[in-house]
Amino acid sequence: MSQRRRKTWTWIMVTVLALVITAGYAAYRMYNKPHRDVQHIKPIPVAAMKLVSDYEANEARANNEYLDKVLEVSGQLIETTKNQQGETILVLDGTGMGTVRCTLEASVQHDLKTKSPVTIRGICTGYLTDVILVRCIIPDK
Repeated sequence: MSQRRRKTWTWIMVTVLALVITAGYAAYRMYNKPHRDVQHIKPIPVAAMKLVSDYEANEARANNEYLDKVLEVSGQLIETTKNQQGETILVLDGTGMGTVRCTLEASVQHDLKTKSPVTIRGICTGYLTDVILVRCIIPDK
């Protein structure tokens, strides 16, 4: 192997190694990134019926307005269930076709009754016939 070819090969290997180290560091930082604290972020207030109707009318526009943002949703509680992980899901009344499903943080305790008005704060993750909120809390009045 010629001297020039060896030198080129060395630079290619150094560059690849640098890229692998940089990508590994970036992945490590993203994996260990702290969660957003829903309690201390200023939410966007919205009624449950308006939220669902906005998504039903135009999902792309609603995603621009609500997706991955902290929302404070007010509405009537129609159901309380548990998911497969044992987390509490509060279902708020929406339109005839969809509802707002809010997955509560594990530490949140509640004594809410169905058919009662409720306000819930959480992060909107999108629309799957129902609007989904995660990391939800029940804010202090």
